[in-house]
Amino acid sequence: MATRPDKPKEYFAKLLEVSEERIDYSEIPLTTVADWAEAEVLLPVTREEFEAIRQFIRARRHRDHESIMPSK
Repeated sequence: MATRPDKPKEYFAKLLEVSEERIDYSEIPLTTVADWAEAEVLLPVTREEFEAIRQFIRARRHRDHESIMPSK
């Protein structure tokens, strides 16, 4: 997936101040399912939250593996 340079926080602060009536949705290009096929969702998390997610995934994979291949 292509990356683009980050915009400064001030840019987003200005966008949030725009009222719904002033938003020009005609500037948004039409998209199709194919445009979103490789889309990623980025969620801001702290290091502690990230580690908790990793541990959860590891435990779940281990549990799933054990249910498929039970140890004797």
